[in-house]
Amino acid sequence: MADKREDEDYEGTISQEFITTLNKVRKLMGRLHGNRSLYPAEFMMLGAIHHGGKHCGAKEAETNELGVRVGELSKMVHSTKSATSKMLKALEEKGYVMRITDTKDRRVVYICLTDRGHEIIQESISQLRIFTDNTILKMGENNTRSLIEMLNKLYDAMVEVLGESDKTDDF
Repeated sequence: MADKREDEDYEGTISQEFITTLNKVRKLMGRLHGNRSLYPAEFMMLGAIHHGGKHCGAKEAETNELGVRVGELSKMVHSTKSATSKMLKALEEKGYVMRITDTKDRRVVYICLTDRGHEIIQESISQLRIFTDNTILKMGENNTRSLIEMLNKLYDAMVEVLGESDKTDDF
């Protein structure tokens, strides 16, 4: 743990300003979806399932379209299979996802959005589009493009500092 002197040396630095600003943006983005019955991580899980293009409405259930495997979801959200399964259980109890067992191999379980889960994602996407459009209008297109360029540079610098290869999660 840092001693008091190190904390005082950190006060007012560009590092502190950088972290504070990132935290403010993160908190604000976390408030975007209006559904308070979901934790942010649960909402992200629904987004990952949606990104996989899996929705289990009446039509999909009849045609036996399969969803996303738990292992794939774990990789998408960077979580363990057991943590993913626990979260999926909570989402299933809330009526947002459905588990489908593969008829050919009963060990394989697929996850897909229910109609209720699909509706929440669609509402959130609509809210996000309105929010981003209004934010871009407020900032101006040139400033927004400059910000995007700087955020991409930030991402590249962070990847380099962490010593990782560029592993983008395009969603």
